[in-house]
Formats: sequence, C-alpha cells, structure tokens
Amino acid sequence: MAWELCTFDQLKAILGLTKSALTDYPDLAIIKLKVEAAIENYIGRGLEKKERTELFYVTGPTYMLSLKGLPVDSVSSLTVTTSADAEDYSSDDYDFAEYGLKLPFDMKDAKVEITYTGGVSEDTVPDDINRAALYQTSFEYLGKDQMGAEAVSTEGGTVSRPELGLLKEVKRDLTRYIHPLKITG
Repeated sequence: MAWELCTFDQLKAILGLTKSALTDYPDLAIIKLKVEAAIENYIGRGLEKKERTELFYVTGPTYMLSLKGLPVDSVSSLTVTTSADAEDYSSDDYDFAEYGLKLPFDMKDAKVEITYTGGVSEDTVPDDINRAALYQTSFEYLGKDQMGAEAVSTEGGTVSRPELGLLKEVKRDLTRYIHPLKITG
C-alpha cells in the first residue's frame, strides 16, 4: 500500500517511541505493513484510491461486477467478451452500486475486463479504520517478542494472549467496511 491507514506519528504517540522515523524501528515497519494487508484482506476491499484493472470470467448469469476498490469513482473502460465478440460499454450502460457495478443485462460465459478508479483517499481514511490499524499495529508491536505464544510469564504471574489474527475490537471497528458481497464465515 502506497499510503497509510495510520501514521508513524500516531504510533509514536501511542507507543511512547522516541526516535524520529519509522525506519528506526524495522520491526514496527514490517508489522505496520502486515496489519494494513490483514485489514484489507479481512474487509475484502482494496482501500487505496487508485486506478485498477480487474479481469473476471463469468460462468453463470449475473448482472453484478463485484469490484475490490470501493467506492468506485470512475470507469475508464469496460469490455465484455462473449464467444468471440467483444463489446465496450460506456457510463450510460451501467450503474454504480455499493458492491461495484450493476449492468442492465445478465452476462453468462463471458470475460469482463474493467479499468476503474476506486478506493479511499489517504486524507479521508475513516476514523474506525485508522483506530483499528493503530490498535492492531500497537498490540502486535508490543507483543512481538511473544508472537505465537498462548501465555506469557511475567513477574506477577501468567498472562494469556489471544491467537494471532485481528483483535475482536479491531474486527468490530471494521465490520461496517466489509465488502457487501464478501462471504464471511
């Protein structure tokens, strides 16, 4: 991801770090990238606003194109190929939907290639996602020496650690951003 769900300055404040750059904390840099990828994977969306090209092979009848970069801002090209015929569509031929695009016809046995711009601008990352990234990154950084341990011994006894993965609180913050067509289980 070329931009950040949470900044180094935010992490520096919450973790009480003293050095001036993320590069001074190589473990934190790796964890931060891992958490950003885990958040995108959990919600089934590509959050960075950028131009994307996606290719679909549609077998059953559908009028929906479930796109990864949501919300969709614009479509620069949409080509549907059935058998040997390829047809290009313009903005008059589809509607934007919360999951991507809605076509006015069913596609079946088709190859669909779409180039579009979608995602969230860096300056408009929702507070819930920012907070989730801060919590998860901080938690993993503080426990990096016990990664994978179920329990950690301390001077006062033993502390149980949750399994690796996103924290319950983080998942709760991210719930409303899960891709509308993502199958969860």
